[in-house]
Amino acid sequence: MKKLLVIWHVLSVYVGFAQHLRSYDVDSSFNGKQLILVNGTVDYSASTMRNEVLSPLIFGGYIDSMAKGRSMDADKPFNTVGLEASASYTHYVSLKNKEGFPSRWMVGPTLGSTFMGSLKYTSDLYTLAFYGNEPFLGKYADFSYSEASYYQFQTLGVSLFDRLSQSSASLNLVGLNSYYKGTLGGLDPMKFYYSSEGDSIYGICNGSFSQLTSPAYFKGFGLALSGDYRFNIANEETGKSMSMQLSISNLGFAVSNSVQTQTLDTSFAYGGYTLSQLINREGLLAPGFSYADSLLETETRSKVIFLPASIQIFNVINTQSTARIQPSYGFRMILIPGYIPYVYAGLVTKIIPGLHLGMCASYGGFSGFKLNSAIHYNYKRLSMGIGSDNVIGLASKRAFGKSLSIRLRCDI
Repeated sequence: MKKLLVIWHVLSVYVGFAQHLRSYDVDSSFNGKQLILVNGTVDYSASTMRNEVLSPLIFGGYIDSMAKGRSMDADKPFNTVGLEASASYTHYVSLKNKEGFPSRWMVGPTLGSTFMGSLKYTSDLYTLAFYGNEPFLGKYADFSYSEASYYQFQTLGVSLFDRLSQSSASLNLVGLNSYYKGTLGGLDPMKFYYSSEGDSIYGICNGSFSQLTSPAYFKGFGLALSGDYRFNIANEETGKSMSMQLSISNLGFAVSNSVQTQTLDTSFAYGGYTLSQLINREGLLAPGFSYADSLLETETRSKVIFLPASIQIFNVINTQSTARIQPSYGFRMILIPGYIPYVYAGLVTKIIPGLHLGMCASYGGFSGFKLNSAIHYNYKRLSMGIGSDNVIGLASKRAFGKSLSIRLRCDI
């Protein structure tokens, strides 16, 4: 148990990204007096940027020209990169009924930590970042509708668990640590034109950038709801019912009075400096000149920040079933820019009693098609699942991201 908790702690502290595929959630209910749940998920993925570029950008390292070229060749007009990490710990204790016996209801504290970010960008923005302005000589560089966001927050709350249906609901206090949001263009464009000689640039700049400026550890507070609702649906072909689960996470908000927003809305033309300007330090080179003072409007005020809530529905694997093979499928959506509806479908095979292996194909999230896998082991009152939304990405530099999830349940 200690080793498993250490693994969860490492996942929650050192890595920060994911869109968890919960194909390792299973029906493993017991009648213990206490219930401990531990979850950890890490994931980063991209629609066109390969691991040979994405991993060095996140963790540092060298990116060769061939790797940059392969990702640029795959670029579409709009591309996405997403990063997420989440970790949670919940400890339920059984309530007692009027007769003094354990009831169907359990209650306990729950705490969690979430890191989530996304970037939606144009192919021109990738080209400028890796190759500079040379590819745009005599052309336009258009960054319009590019958008980035990042959230980091902690949750502490009380959760109620129904032992009979395996459903739960929690009300959480949210402590916001970090928040960044930037946009380029929109109704008005964000684009530049470079002369073919490279000595002049013309542009229309429209964009904004928001961040929290408070030095406090918690820069904002709020409330959020999370919960799981389990229900059965009838299978007309077999005549048996199938267990489904609807999960909602981080449906809430945080309020901060230190949200600084800088906006840029201007057109300009720049044709280089003359020798006289360089000597006399005129124009942009004048002492005391500030881009921020002359081009940006800065405002600091209170703001309600809505959290990147997620909703997911999927079928729950029955570990007590005598069937050798069971279907596995689900849907997930995160309310964050650049994320598209995520769907998966596959099969779960019982290798030996208590040990199940699942394989799925998926599409969506921050990337395209992926191969997912999960293994679950259930022994008496202990169950553990380990899964990956991108199995190939764990080993291949040509894949579009990496993912790893862990789930531990212990009935005492």
